[in-house]
Amino acid sequence: MVKEKMSTEKKMKLIYSGELILIATVFLVIATLEITRVMHIKDWVAIAFNWVTIFGGLWMIVDFIWVLVSPKRKAKNSLLDKILLLPLSVFLITYDIICFIKQIQQVEIAYDFRLYMMTSAFYYIAVIYMFEGIYHYFRPIPSILIAVQEEEEEARKKEAEKQLEENRKEEEPHE
Repeated sequence: MVKEKMSTEKKMKLIYSGELILIATVFLVIATLEITRVMHIKDWVAIAFNWVTIFGGLWMIVDFIWVLVSPKRKAKNSLLDKILLLPLSVFLITYDIICFIKQIQQVEIAYDFRLYMMTSAFYYIAVIYMFEGIYHYFRPIPSILIAVQEEEEEARKKEAEKQLEENRKEEEPHE
């Protein structure tokens, strides 16, 4: 019994979907470890989280607008992916502003507040990425389809060059 070779498109879809599901699993595990208090959030981690997420939240909004405005970027990205991240970006920016204001006022931010806000963001990310991992297996993002087309075109070129080389060798006079 001969195994059939897996198509390039299927390989790319599996890899991309697998990456998204793996990322979702990591966020799910971290959120669960935090909410069950197995993993304790240190102050410096919470502050670093605030700085990373305020810029990340702003970037998600900018990226969404960029996809809407740029036809080139819209052709390569999934608008659904960008739309699903918008509520998260607004949530993160709001959460970060609350944390920064409370830090400026020298008020102790309650551990539970940080815990529930961070874990809810992680669970949301896990749900989104799990959904995208399954969804994009059946409906790949345009950049994957473009990459598959380029790969197939390159394979055709190599095959044509190989065929040309074989034809030249056959036409050469034998001594």
